[in-house]
Amino acid sequence: MAGLLFQLQSGIHKKTIHVEHEETISLRDLRQHAYVFLAETYGNEFSSSLHDNVLLYRHDLRSINILQLVSTSADVQDGSLIEIIIGC
Repeated sequence: MAGLLFQLQSGIHKKTIHVEHEETISLRDLRQHAYVFLAETYGNEFSSSLHDNVLLYRHDLRSINILQLVSTSADVQDGSLIEIIIGC
């Protein structure tokens, strides 16, 4: 299976994302997947006004700080777990 496979998580909700024919994903596309996931998960409670408050973190169990801020597309690798945080 070619492509990139990763998981999005918000609270207890988790979804597996498969991006076919790509080894990386742009930050813009990653954020778009996160917005769709939040809208599907929380429905009307998640509004477009919260888009600027969404932060994405990668789980890194080898680090002292388990959550690492996703700042480049290289941060998302095959099998990554991306935590979606809504900050205000």
